[in-house]
Amino acid sequence: MNKYVFMLLAGLVVSLCSFAQDTPGTIIAVGDVHGDHQQFVKVLETTGLIDSKQRWIGGATHLVQLGDLPDRGPDTRKTMDLLMKLEASASKDGGSVTVLIGNHDMMNVMDDLRYVHPGEYKAFKSRNSKTLRSNYYKQVVAYLTETLPKDERPSFDRKWRKEWEAKHPLGYVEHRIAWAPTGTYGEWVMERPAVAIVGDSLFVHGGISPEYATMSVEEMNTAVHEAMAAGYANADDSILYDADGPLWFRGWSQGAETPENDAALTSVLDAFGVARMVVAHTPVLPVVFPRYDNKVFMVDVGLAGHYGHGFSALKIEGEQLSAMVGGQWFELPSAMNTLTLADYLEEVRDVSANPGRVERYLSALEASEPESAQAAPQAQPTN
Repeated sequence: MNKYVFMLLAGLVVSLCSFAQDTPGTIIAVGDVHGDHQQFVKVLETTGLIDSKQRWIGGATHLVQLGDLPDRGPDTRKTMDLLMKLEASASKDGGSVTVLIGNHDMMNVMDDLRYVHPGEYKAFKSRNSKTLRSNYYKQVVAYLTETLPKDERPSFDRKWRKEWEAKHPLGYVEHRIAWAPTGTYGEWVMERPAVAIVGDSLFVHGGISPEYATMSVEEMNTAVHEAMAAGYANADDSILYDADGPLWFRGWSQGAETPENDAALTSVLDAFGVARMVVAHTPVLPVVFPRYDNKVFMVDVGLAGHYGHGFSALKIEGEQLSAMVGGQWFELPSAMNTLTLADYLEEVRDVSANPGRVERYLSALEASEPESAQAAPQAQPTN
């Protein structure tokens, strides 16, 4: 990770709205994109939100994208440009678009670039890239020369510069300017919520842990925005990297469905006055699926090629919940029907992106204790 970046960049536009909204008509929720723009567009087209020219045709539908637009894949810039356009066009048509901050969105703004795909930098390459990188190199050399003791300074020879340029490919400087808090994409991310309530559903990238249930939606969003504004140097001890914080918490996605955990989850939902929590961040199956007797819906289906091109999205229409899987709509278990999780997974298995993974989960489900004590699912390796 580059620790010298853009010392002169400063400033911030922060939205402190509560992001709680009145009961909507139809909600479509989509999980992590991770730079796979083509797959994301395919989901939006299949769910009826955009046409073949990527124009909004969703009418009054409310799209909620739960964060993690960047990293792992090369085309985040295209996805962000599209979402910015759809925010405006959906609003004109009576609809709305809410994009949440995920841990990877936050990391890119904070210059935590561990998972950036090389194609992300290439997407920003321009005719001025060599000049910009050369100027940035000179700034880095000047900064290190001024701040480091002589015996700790790099050699700054040809070999060192070649290694430095390999870590800072053409387009890197433009990428970092655009993702800075004052840049086109960084500023846009800083104006997004980390948590949103739409109707009777709470949407959050990771999850709301019991430790954060005493905070309001507005307080959590403010804490995230303020911590991002404070910069990376102070981030480790903030809400941004807290394993129990809204950007990282996996408890409701991975914790065993014991009576104790169920009671804790119910208390969290009651604290926010919602019927369910919709989370992303933890890819387990290539389809949307519920946990904790439908109190939690997981929508990170591994959409990106890095995770196997899962293809699924959640639809909420009042008490009726359904999932798009493989281009078809399937009813989800809810208080309105007697469908079980096993019934649903059996229905979607053969049209899912990875039938084998669904089958293995079904087998584990059948072999486990009663659903109230269901074992924690195994997620794909992710951060």
